[in-house]
Amino acid sequence: MKQLKKYSFICLLILGCKAPILAQVTGAFWVKGDTSKFYPVTFADGGWNSNVATDLEVGRSNVHNDNWWRGSIIARFRYHVTAWGNGSNFIDADIRQYSNVAGLNRMIAGWRDATIANSSGRIIIWMRGNTSYNYRSNFAVSPVIYDGEQEPLPYQEVGGPAHSFKAAVDSAVNVYGSTYNSSAYFIGGGNNYIAGKLAIGTYNPGSYKLAVEGTIGARRVKVTQGTWADFVFHPDYELPSLQEVERFIKANRHLPEIPSAKEVDKDGLDVGEMNKKLLQKIEELTLYMIEIKKESAAQRADLEMLKKEIKKKN
Repeated sequence: MKQLKKYSFICLLILGCKAPILAQVTGAFWVKGDTSKFYPVTFADGGWNSNVATDLEVGRSNVHNDNWWRGSIIARFRYHVTAWGNGSNFIDADIRQYSNVAGLNRMIAGWRDATIANSSGRIIIWMRGNTSYNYRSNFAVSPVIYDGEQEPLPYQEVGGPAHSFKAAVDSAVNVYGSTYNSSAYFIGGGNNYIAGKLAIGTYNPGSYKLAVEGTIGARRVKVTQGTWADFVFHPDYELPSLQEVERFIKANRHLPEIPSAKEVDKDGLDVGEMNKKLLQKIEELTLYMIEIKKESAAQRADLEMLKKEIKKKN
């Protein structure tokens, strides 16, 4: 500590720089209103004039604060406002929360930089009503609660829209993890592991491990396939007759063992399985062509023999 103070004193005397900021600001506040709604609470970007980001932590360790099983949350917001378009603005959030009461397991519904067209230096975080919160920050953040009781609703953003309560959580909010305002680059050469599901361009992956809303571009795609269609060439394979195939097509309007347009529209397409089925049909077509070729050759031989017999008689 003595060395740090000595450095700060020399820095101030010789370079005119600012001394390191060591203090942290703590406090508590209560968002009133209804637990079914999320109200705008504004926080100052206390680090803006010091040229650093503001780190705001919001916490409730005890799920029984305020009422039985009201819920717990440990969240962190790291942000820097634009203040009339200075450009390096962002809001990153990391949220962990819990409650076993239906409808009360969410406490943060969204956030916004409230300085797009002003220099108010504040962000908005929509927080669940009728709930108390504790906070800690590296700078003074001076929370102001717009719940219709402490401050009137809506909160009017200077030069921007008016903001009232939210009735649901924004789709972009990761309610059990991190939401980042910018892109992520992983430049290490090691493996990256994702235990759950990954969604790109959509917030709902459904039953898929990887869901992409849009076009996938790749130089090569390799699908691991358990079985392949070469069983068609096995001596025991019963090749359906062309008459059977024709009857099936007339009745169903698609090839046997190939999904119909209605099924594909409903369930999508398994690329690996479809490639196997298409190869199966190609192999079946090859067998049909070989069979037709043999029949054609036999008919040609019979025709030549018939021509020779007719020639002999003449």
